[in-house]
Amino acid sequence: MRLKNQLVGFLILSLVLGAGLAFGQDKNEQPPVTSSRSFQLSGYTQLGYAFFDKGVDTFLVRRARLTFSGEIVKNFRFRLQVDGTKSPMLIDAQLDIDVKPYLGFRIGQFYLPFGLETRTSDSELDTILRTQVSDSLAPGRDIGAQGRDVGAIVLGKYSIVEYMAGVFNGAGINKLDNNKDKDFSARLVLHPTKSLAVGGSIYDGRYSATDGAPPVTRDRAGLEALLTVGRFLLKSEYISGKDAQVSKSGWYFQGLYNIIPKKLQAVARWDTYDKNRDVSLDRNDTLTLGGTWFLSEKTKVLVNYALYRKEGEGTTNQALIFQFQAGF
Repeated sequence: MRLKNQLVGFLILSLVLGAGLAFGQDKNEQPPVTSSRSFQLSGYTQLGYAFFDKGVDTFLVRRARLTFSGEIVKNFRFRLQVDGTKSPMLIDAQLDIDVKPYLGFRIGQFYLPFGLETRTSDSELDTILRTQVSDSLAPGRDIGAQGRDVGAIVLGKYSIVEYMAGVFNGAGINKLDNNKDKDFSARLVLHPTKSLAVGGSIYDGRYSATDGAPPVTRDRAGLEALLTVGRFLLKSEYISGKDAQVSKSGWYFQGLYNIIPKKLQAVARWDTYDKNRDVSLDRNDTLTLGGTWFLSEKTKVLVNYALYRKEGEGTTNQALIFQFQAGF
């Protein structure tokens, strides 16, 4: 608790100092907030159809998002993202303060500094659905908050090292903190070569399901790797967690091949999730096979086949999912 309070104080002090450094880099320049600044509007919508042997046979509109971003004044950037299909509507609301390439600050509501897949935009996923372990264990997604939270971080890149660390409410998006604890999250990634990235993440949290409820332990640890070999892209991730007294874990391995670069690709993935490591025969596995046809950089058609299995029971379900994404 004392360590978290110290971290909160450090981040607040760092943000104040960072703002001073950013403004102090050019004392003679005081750029006004005008329309001459560079602003960008982007967005995408995802339309689909899903058929499951058991449970689902439906057309759907999965997402419809707009993002507005740009530089307010020198070294200060913002990003706003809303989704018209979800409630709450606000997804991202962040302010970035760039001091140096190796030192920056971010405040607001944004992706938690944890993991690989959970931080990948829905518009850039190689498959239609995320892995079980990301949905169930990645901080933010485990409580239905789109992998995001409200807080502040310090981040940067130096040589082969990329880092980010900060404190968060831990209650999810568009919510006030509902307990007296702040959650700590950090991610460190090394890039020893242009084709290889390896990293690790930690999350130390306390979660209250409702206002006033006693907070319980919500800890996470993760490892990740990403390797590019010619037209192949390989990625893998492992996450372990503890909610109160329940230990959980999961992992996935994914291989992608660019049949026609920037036009046509195929993907295969195996992911597994054990929701209670102290209980036998409760592990769930999913095999996903799919392909993507790019009409443009952000407009594409995805087709996925998924096979669901449960330890001790064998195949429990199968699914065929189509998705059309239009982006700009």
